[in-house]
Amino acid sequence: MTDPRRFGPDRSGSLAFGTLLVALAVSLPSSAPMATAGELPESLVAPETIEPITAEQFGELLEHHRGKVVLVNFWATWCIPCRYELPDLDLLQQRYGEKGLQVITVTIDKPEKLEDARSALAKQAPNLPGYLQAEKDEFAFIDPLDPEWVGALPTSFFFSRSGELRKSHPGRMLYKDLEREVMALLEEEP
Repeated sequence: MTDPRRFGPDRSGSLAFGTLLVALAVSLPSSAPMATAGELPESLVAPETIEPITAEQFGELLEHHRGKVVLVNFWATWCIPCRYELPDLDLLQQRYGEKGLQVITVTIDKPEKLEDARSALAKQAPNLPGYLQAEKDEFAFIDPLDPEWVGALPTSFFFSRSGELRKSHPGRMLYKDLEREVMALLEEEP
């Protein structure tokens, strides 16, 4: 039975999943240097609207933001809790962006729904950069973030200034909870 909160295929007992983990032995917050943001097109470094992004490009984007606290939020237009959370994420970016926060949104909508996602983000979180997960195999995108994540939406990932994944939270978070997590990371010594 498929869990409606998931966007990826069933992982239970999957040999392909284990094989994929071996193939993806790279994790995004690794100590090994990644490609520089100079290799990313400007449309991905500072998108004006939601842009498709591959797993490799997303890793480069996170590396570009190393030195900042990064909150990555996965959402979809059909996910009601996601849409309620977007304005809070936008407010968080407005309040703490100058203090070193970067909020990044990633929609898992299908490519044919890109315009719907662009419209939703423009209305609900106009100050946030947005990306469309552009891998045919969602595991290639999500496993480097957290191989235990089953795809529940929304989900937020909190990265320290050093690029270390400190927390993931499946489900909607209230503003006060988002702010508490971000403040704790911003107050850490760089």
